[in-house]
Amino acid sequence: MELTKDLKALIVDYVKKFLKNYIPPRYLNQKQACSYANVSPGTLNDWVKSKGLKVILLEENSNPKYDIKDIDEFMDKYKV
Repeated sequence: MELTKDLKALIVDYVKKFLKNYIPPRYLNQKQACSYANVSPGTLNDWVKSKGLKVILLEENSNPKYDIKDIDEFMDKYKV
């Protein structure tokens, strides 16, 4: 029983320290953006092409980045 309490305290302490220093990413790659919005890559691409979701391209052939703020605004716009 005592080991369980000690283990629980250790885990809680570790999680607190981790979260204290955690900075969530603002710019996501496609896989992260799909996970964040809970959609498939095809849906995300459709949002960019036909519905105006903004995408960040740092170079012509670079992988796109998605701003969490843009995703949130986009999803708020289409709430029913």
